[in-house]
Amino acid sequence: MARINIPLYKRLYEDVRLKILRGELKKNTKLESVRSLSKRLDISTTTVEKAYNQLLVEGYVTSIPRSGYIVESIPQDGKKQIRRLVNPIEYFNYDNNKLTEDLFDIKVYKSVMNKVINYDSKKLFQECDPRGEEELREEIRKYVLKERNIACDVNQIVVGAGIQQLLTILHNLNPGKSVSYLSPEFEKAMNIFRAYGYQLKPRNTITELCRLISDYLYISPSNTYPSGDIVKIKDRSKLIKWAKDNESFIIEDDYNFFIRYNSYSIPSIYSYDNGENVIYMGSFSKIIIPSIKISYMILPIPLYEKYKDVFEMFSQSVSKLDQLSLALFMKEGLFQRHIKKLYNKYKEKNEAILQALNKQHKRKDFKVLGSDSNLHIIIDFKRKTDLKSFTRNCERYHLAFNIIADSNKVIFPYSGFELKDIPRIIKDLFYSI
Repeated sequence: MARINIPLYKRLYEDVRLKILRGELKKNTKLESVRSLSKRLDISTTTVEKAYNQLLVEGYVTSIPRSGYIVESIPQDGKKQIRRLVNPIEYFNYDNNKLTEDLFDIKVYKSVMNKVINYDSKKLFQECDPRGEEELREEIRKYVLKERNIACDVNQIVVGAGIQQLLTILHNLNPGKSVSYLSPEFEKAMNIFRAYGYQLKPRNTITELCRLISDYLYISPSNTYPSGDIVKIKDRSKLIKWAKDNESFIIEDDYNFFIRYNSYSIPSIYSYDNGENVIYMGSFSKIIIPSIKISYMILPIPLYEKYKDVFEMFSQSVSKLDQLSLALFMKEGLFQRHIKKLYNKYKEKNEAILQALNKQHKRKDFKVLGSDSNLHIIIDFKRKTDLKSFTRNCERYHLAFNIIADSNKVIFPYSGFELKDIPRIIKDLFYSI
């Protein structure tokens, strides 16, 4: 760090302090007089006095009349303060887990934000609504009615910065002790339940889930993680009956419901339940860009009755500018246009991934699963050694992956790849297998 902007007296104070901590100036050592030090360093006596007084206030030295400043005894714990740095946390933005620039027209979104700043600037000087800005909640209400057949009141919608934020609000609103879900787990969600001490009850089938008793059942019925499978109507009816019989709630995480390459999207469970025992959750982070992290949940009426009395307990975690910009983006029809473009681009990437993987089948032994939806594929290797070689190559090229526990399956995202680069990347990842 450059020291040029640090006041001179602070630099002098720090130099003397470090010498005391290092033991270069030992106990009872007399510091150089103010006048002598100012003359030697060619600085003012005021500067030296300010530095010495700071050392005196903090207890590094004591002042004795007609003797000057004397170094005090510093405990061992005090000497350790010299080591302020900690080991850094390594965080990687993996190239295959982002959005490429052709997937989102940032210039269009910038123009929308400028409209908000130019014409709605007064709103930016007001506090955020804890529930989310009404303009955005209204656009979400119209969106889920059209796309997911969800009829709800705008007041039932709660906006937050990501699924974890919303689950935290939900827990504080309606605390529970257990949550069930289909294996494998969606870690970001389950980590919140872990943090609050919930008993986690994973199962492999809907039938097994319906035999359990739990406060919440977490599921993505229109795009089951990570396979992308759809929960059929018969099983959806079972889940709704289970929730009613046990007075429990289904948390329907409807992420990326529209990304289905070879079939139509399926109505939400919330739409079948009339909003009684289902908490609906959606997100814009993978639809727009990850840096604009906006999610939302729709509370069933029983929970809304609780929420309306305590909503002011919770601070809004999404900036008003981001909320109003997204609301305008949706209102002007730009969001719907963007969705169509996004779907076509992802379909092209999905086809390119499958073609590249098919070329590897000539001499490799694996299966590709979960290719009909999502922004990732699942590769199921026959041999453990092949899985290790693949993941080692992923680490070599700094690419994200997630191994499914107790299997040779790996979840591999591809949203961040440029279309033209996919054949080469897949070839490199299968090198040495």
